[in-house]
Amino acid sequence: MNKIIVFGFFFLFNSFLIVAQKTQITKVVVDKSSKRPLENVSVYNETDNSLTNQEGVFSFISNREDVCFSLLGYEELKTSLQQLKNLDTIFLQPKLVELDEVVVGQEFAILKKAYSKLKENYVLEPYQENFFLRCILEKNNEVARLQDIYGKVSRKSIFKTKSQPDNKSEVEVLNMRKVGISEKSDFVYFKFQSFDKLFDLNALIYIEFEEFELTQQKNIGADYFKISFLKKEPNSMAQKTSGYFVIHKADYAIVETYFDFYDDPEKVPYSKDGKVEYRTTSFKRTSNYKKNAAVGKYYLNNANSEVKVEIRGNEKMQKATYDYSTQYFVTNSFIAAKANSNLSMDKDIFKVKFPYSEQFWKSQNQLPLTIELKDFLQKVLDKKENKKDFEIVGNF
Repeated sequence: MNKIIVFGFFFLFNSFLIVAQKTQITKVVVDKSSKRPLENVSVYNETDNSLTNQEGVFSFISNREDVCFSLLGYEELKTSLQQLKNLDTIFLQPKLVELDEVVVGQEFAILKKAYSKLKENYVLEPYQENFFLRCILEKNNEVARLQDIYGKVSRKSIFKTKSQPDNKSEVEVLNMRKVGISEKSDFVYFKFQSFDKLFDLNALIYIEFEEFELTQQKNIGADYFKISFLKKEPNSMAQKTSGYFVIHKADYAIVETYFDFYDDPEKVPYSKDGKVEYRTTSFKRTSNYKKNAAVGKYYLNNANSEVKVEIRGNEKMQKATYDYSTQYFVTNSFIAAKANSNLSMDKDIFKVKFPYSEQFWKSQNQLPLTIELKDFLQKVLDKKENKKDFEIVGNF
């Protein structure tokens, strides 16, 4: 049966081992006060990067001994791999929020100065990096697909600017694992975004001043400005984009961006694709930038996106909700070797083909699987013989 393509976009802990002269540790990071796991903590040194998953777990690989942990709102922790060897858990101390005297009406001046320093603060010329990308699709709150990609990217620029309107990239997949399961009676296929679209959205940093209301927020540390924005007029789908920028006071670099593209999902009209009516009701994206000490420039350290799509039910199918998320982070910044492109940048990412390497995913997984994802893989194994009712696709 032909499948209908739904476009989701409108626009353990104590391991210590040696691999190829590099040290790898797998630990968990928590809030020192509440003891809750911390997601999206940057784990890094001058050459290598990693990130914690939803359970606060990370895997970090490096041939250097030093390692740092940072998350906005927490004290940075600098330590060594040797010091972490016998620890199960790393604790991060929340920062005390020091409220500066806020000068009302300075929002435009602050953001304008940050934009004037884009060329000074960021890389607007070609460079290369290694990355890790995780894509997860849930249908009705149950995982339906998992895709992890480790690769290399050659960029023309970190993002588009008026002086650099082209930030096209080339990607080389070095390792990949993917698996998806669906009922054979389900004729809906959810299309993943392409690398072109992913990179454009991850590096979104510019807004037109005259189209937005700006507000300076007080709930931020003394080293930063936080400027919130809200679009004055709704778009064609009756939605107002909102979000914020976090700006470092020392150099006026934008170190975090957040965009929320839907403020009133009930007003979003349904679109039709064949037999299916669907609409996107939520789309949120966060990006974080980090400065490379050797290069003296900021790069996109990590970026997350979350999308929710509703399928309207009819006599042939029930109402369904799809949740699609991506986690992208740079594992090695400013590397020398260029990417040898082996995929189409405008292609559905889940359609990318690459052989599975069991050894790589046993020893080099830099974003460990959560309990939920492990349960999903077990579910796939349990149903893999039931070819009558289920369709399973993947490379392992």
